[in-house]
Amino acid sequence: MTRQTTTHSSACNLCFVNCGINVELGGDDGRQFIKIRGDDKHPTSKGYICNKAARLNYYQNNGARLTTPMRRREDGSYEPVDWDTAIAEVAARLGAVKERHGGERIFYYGGGGQGNHLVGASALGLRGALGVKYMGNAISQEKTGLAWVMSRMIGGLTHPELHHAQVAVLIGKNPFMSNGMDRARPWLKDIKADPKRTLIVIDPRRTETADYADIHLAVTPGRDAWCLAAIIGHIVQSDWLPHDWLDEHTRGLAPVVEHFSTVPVDEYARFAGLDPALVRQAAQQIGTAQSVALEEDIGIQMAPHSTLVTYLNHLVVLLTGNYGKPGTQGMVTQLAHVISMHRSRLDEDGVDQLPQLPVTGAPIISGLYPGAFLAEEILNDHPERPRALVIESSNPVHSLPGSNTLSEAIRSLEFSLCVDVAMTETARACDYVLPASTTYEKWEATFFPRNFPANIFHLRKPLLPAAPNTLTEQEIHARIIEAMGLVEEGDLVELRAAAAQGMEAYRDAFFGALGSNPKIGQLLPYFLYRTLGPSLGAGNESTAIVWGLCHVYTAQYAAEAARAGWRGPNAGIDLFNALRNAETAVVIGESTYDESFSRIPLPENRIQLHIPELLEEASVLRTMTPLLDVTDEYPFALVAGARRAYTANCAIRDPRWAKGKHITALTIHPDDGEKFQLPDGALVKLETDMGSTVIDLAYDDRMQPGTASVPNGQGMSFTDEYGNTLPAGVFANTLTNPRNRDRFAGTPHHKFVPARISLA
Repeated sequence: MTRQTTTHSSACNLCFVNCGINVELGGDDGRQFIKIRGDDKHPTSKGYICNKAARLNYYQNNGARLTTPMRRREDGSYEPVDWDTAIAEVAARLGAVKERHGGERIFYYGGGGQGNHLVGASALGLRGALGVKYMGNAISQEKTGLAWVMSRMIGGLTHPELHHAQVAVLIGKNPFMSNGMDRARPWLKDIKADPKRTLIVIDPRRTETADYADIHLAVTPGRDAWCLAAIIGHIVQSDWLPHDWLDEHTRGLAPVVEHFSTVPVDEYARFAGLDPALVRQAAQQIGTAQSVALEEDIGIQMAPHSTLVTYLNHLVVLLTGNYGKPGTQGMVTQLAHVISMHRSRLDEDGVDQLPQLPVTGAPIISGLYPGAFLAEEILNDHPERPRALVIESSNPVHSLPGSNTLSEAIRSLEFSLCVDVAMTETARACDYVLPASTTYEKWEATFFPRNFPANIFHLRKPLLPAAPNTLTEQEIHARIIEAMGLVEEGDLVELRAAAAQGMEAYRDAFFGALGSNPKIGQLLPYFLYRTLGPSLGAGNESTAIVWGLCHVYTAQYAAEAARAGWRGPNAGIDLFNALRNAETAVVIGESTYDESFSRIPLPENRIQLHIPELLEEASVLRTMTPLLDVTDEYPFALVAGARRAYTANCAIRDPRWAKGKHITALTIHPDDGEKFQLPDGALVKLETDMGSTVIDLAYDDRMQPGTASVPNGQGMSFTDEYGNTLPAGVFANTLTNPRNRDRFAGTPHHKFVPARISLA
């Protein structure tokens, strides 16, 4: 007998926008996502979802679920163990590594996917217990170049107001397929229909988004830097600069203008594969517009010259005065920062002295090491190499370059722990795997929202009880800390008693104890979870960390919070209660355009236009030499991980979730098929300097000749309910080279991998 359906609100976990959804639950067990619709009450997505969110049942209910702790045997196979044994052994082995080598030799990677960031906040306690110094995650293989540039130029995270800009510029971004912005497809339709607005798309492929563009700059892959430098050059040389605004709000203008006043605009444009007249038209649109907003994404953040391109992108909008006014960009306030700003240490020449990993010297930006160096950091005999690794809610073996080498590196460690919902590719390299509850079985949130002027936060209630024998990450962290003997029951008594008297009493007791007891600061999320948590009701303990974040936010951004209604001595408590009780996202703060200037934490609250290292790097462009290029041996530029209609992150392992033709195929332009005698639909061999694979081929006339593409999120091992291993496409990172990475941020060049293709 089929159960009656019920509907609950939540959010999608397949991209960082996290659109609000309403989930209809039903089926024989009451746990199936029968239907998913957009949440009309959500303040930013407003009922919009894409086709991907509609199939989230493939995430929640699939045969790949892990429901017992797993311990690796000597022969590499795994055996199930009970939780008490698992926690005791994990704590003992991590403690042993810490005792022998120090906590700095225990590395951490992960801390949350697109929709589950509370694990990252909770992990602060576990990392404090272990003495972890070095942390990486998916952000550090995509966004650290962006964080570094924004930290140097503005000092805070901004939100480009694409929805209100007269001119919108997208580079390395295809929101029609990948979303990555609020209400992507309705916005594209609106801007296409408005003759007073202009959309400029910079992308080698004629993407589905480019179909809506007024100007499509189909740049040659890997040469975005020349395209951007040509645009800036034409703006500077045409003197479309708001001099009074620049004098008032910026520093470092002179060396930037001097550099770009001599850029050979047409020569750069042609080298980028573009018609100089079209580049000049785009520059004029930008230079003379009332408002411009630019959004970049991983199409260039994981491509050659990625950090330099990010710098040039920011120069495009900042040199033209597009900051701190409607339709441009404003500095956001967030409950917690998933992309933290970097604290620079500038020498006398203004060059940032970045901290580094101890073995490879890899740059650490925003406190994150670049994952492309991880295997290299481990596989050596250096006395300061990592000895243990903790990985949570992340699959670096699948997502980082050189996956085979990374698997080998993880297995060589003295100990490795993975916490996840499935036996991922990373889990299969670790000594212990602990099963977590899914995003929809626990309280969760994402720290991504960066809207302006009003920003939101969505604390999501669990839709379902946790699967048997799984735990939240917060409970796993707490049990490991306790098994290590770092706390005693007496450490918790006073705070628990205060929590029983109400949140105001707890607030006074907690912040008083925090100032006098260093242990609480070291293990802060643990203390909140074990003291305030139980007073919030069974199953609600994980929200205790959000209580802490609310107090920090309302104190740090008191004016912004007050405009949203969170004011007075109980502002933090009121905001926390509102988040817990709301069925959808809540506005947590409202900023002003003036605050976008007053909150710039740089000298004189001014935008810093001159980054010496990157302006010097821009001079390299004059040599007209690509950082990476195709060759006779490898004639294709491979995009190793493109977004298509049914690709997302690694959250959905079941390949049956995807619909359509050529879902997992390698795509090339038909002219290349004829040139290299590669028929449409053929089985081909795809090779790079790291390895080879066999894959189906499909033609795509949107591609540029000489380019090839495989989708992201493919190649994951999956066995269906009948024991059949299902085909799941190509595991692209067996083909990528970790040494092809950005010289400033260490982000990999996944979007330009020299390759060759032949019949299999």
